[in-house]
Amino acid sequence: MVKSIIEGVTAFFLDCPLLADGVFRVDALGDQPQEYTIETGIFNPVIETYIDGSSDRRYQFNFGSREYYGMDRLQNIANSSFYEDFAAWVEAQSTAGNFPGLPEGMHPEQLAVLSSGYMFDESMQNARYQIQIELIYHKEA
Repeated sequence: MVKSIIEGVTAFFLDCPLLADGVFRVDALGDQPQEYTIETGIFNPVIETYIDGSSDRRYQFNFGSREYYGMDRLQNIANSSFYEDFAAWVEAQSTAGNFPGLPEGMHPEQLAVLSSGYMFDESMQNARYQIQIELIYHKEA
């Protein structure tokens, strides 16, 4: 049993078969490829509160990576293709009911891709790419 949502989300994505060997961080991303990060964002967590005090909630985050980047068309296509495949993997996990572990009293319901993967920042040697994801869950009273 995990103690926090971020712990469960991180463990879930560490098992993604698409990730290459590299460093995996939380709320940090180095300046050299190959690195991955999970970063929490600013969002209203409560979707709906019920009379018994339970609620449906969201947890939004960015999955980001530092990738090789430059004028090489094939490298940049590979970077974008990774995020297409990654989005498909996330959607397939949700459809199959395979979700991140959550703390006691929380039950995952859906994992949704909120944006396509896109380049966020670049230099001529590498670039940061990211995709926005949302975990919908029910929290007991």
